[in-house]
Amino acid sequence: MNARPGDRRDARAPQAPMLIALIVATLLAFLAGQALPRAIGAAPAFWAHLVLAVGVMSLITAAMQHFVPVLTRGRGAGPWAARLPYLMLAAGAMALVVFAGALDFIWILAGAGLALAGALLMLGWMRTMAGKALGKPHPGLAWYVAAMGCLALGLATAILMPIFPEWHGALRDFHIHINLYGFVGLTAVGTLQVLMPTAANQPDPHVAGRLRTDLKWALSGSLLLAAGQAALPPLAWLGGLLWAWVCLNMGRAWWRLHRPRLIAWHGAEPVLAAALPGFAFALYGTLFGPDSLGPLTLFLPGFLMPLVTGAAGQLAPVWVEAGRNAARHAEDRARITRWNGPRALLFLAAAVLPLLGYKCSGMPALTALVWFGIVFAIWLYRDKN
Repeated sequence: MNARPGDRRDARAPQAPMLIALIVATLLAFLAGQALPRAIGAAPAFWAHLVLAVGVMSLITAAMQHFVPVLTRGRGAGPWAARLPYLMLAAGAMALVVFAGALDFIWILAGAGLALAGALLMLGWMRTMAGKALGKPHPGLAWYVAAMGCLALGLATAILMPIFPEWHGALRDFHIHINLYGFVGLTAVGTLQVLMPTAANQPDPHVAGRLRTDLKWALSGSLLLAAGQAALPPLAWLGGLLWAWVCLNMGRAWWRLHRPRLIAWHGAEPVLAAALPGFAFALYGTLFGPDSLGPLTLFLPGFLMPLVTGAAGQLAPVWVEAGRNAARHAEDRARITRWNGPRALLFLAAAVLPLLGYKCSGMPALTALVWFGIVFAIWLYRDKN
């Protein structure tokens, strides 16, 4: 099965307006997380949860509900399942209130418990969708199941933090890294494997095989990395090597199939491609970078920002109006993704400069993000009027 998440037939989920709203909210969270920490004296955990818990967790949940029916050739999410992104958003907002200091830390149990319930319900829904699939589900579904399992594991450790304060440091490190490299990493890399051939309009005949064989390495890498960061560093190095193999395997396939599109001035492909080395830089910074580098210092501008902007440019035209013809979708994509090549370079610069010790290293990513945000907002406004 060649699942194509940008096709008209894939845009049948009723939550398309919610996906656009969550993309906008996530872009704003990125902007705030990149621009405001030095101006507003909130705790680093506040900014991390603004980006990840409020923005990314709810966006990924909604995106999975769009892609899972494609991967299983099934119907879109039902009324109750379609509300789960809102549940995740509410849980993230509760965590934000806690880290803003408005509630005692013990209240994190409520936010994490709410999100854990949402993750378990998502796992149950995906299992049901797989059981009703017409034929064998696309192997990308297993990546989403593994990613949501990692989120559940990360939320369970968050629940344990106030209960076992003597283990707070180790539990926090596990929580951070299983969410970044397990939940976000597995979701993103699994989606990129299918999204890049769609964006490049060039099928990848080996993508299903790679997804089947590489999941065990990516999942093991995520678990080892998180466990190593929490307790035993050699495990983290082994996990990094496993992830490096997965990235190398995907990067070689992309370079062989899509090389001209990866280094183009325009299109979704350059920014999507930039997410792969950005992920590698973030991984290197986590394992070998100075302690002054926070977990999101490289992960946010090098990986998450190009990933979300690239996916938004490719998929938003279909989500906004699925009934339009393919030529109109292509025209809208061309408008949104114009000059994505330079934006990709800016995102990568923001991932490299901190490793070289440069100050104000976030400015290139902030520039690219604002640039894309203006273009996206203009397109969205004109499309709706």
